[in-house]
Amino acid sequence: MSAGRSDPQTIDPEAVLDAMAPMLGLSITEEDRAGVALHLATAARLYALVDAVAIDDHAEPAPVFAPVTGDAP
Repeated sequence: MSAGRSDPQTIDPEAVLDAMAPMLGLSITEEDRAGVALHLATAARLYALVDAVAIDDHAEPAPVFAPVTGDAP
């Protein structure tokens, strides 16, 4: 995980929801809170997976996606 980044295991989705919804002008009903919190927790876990991949500072994105086949080295 990069320096200064939060561990997804320590993120409190309810606290994030309470802090961000008003700033974004969102009204989250009590009925929807559990689902929104679940999606925030999932997003944090997915972020951790992406953040864990070491990428060289000079890496460039491929101009065209080419799927890897079984013939690749």
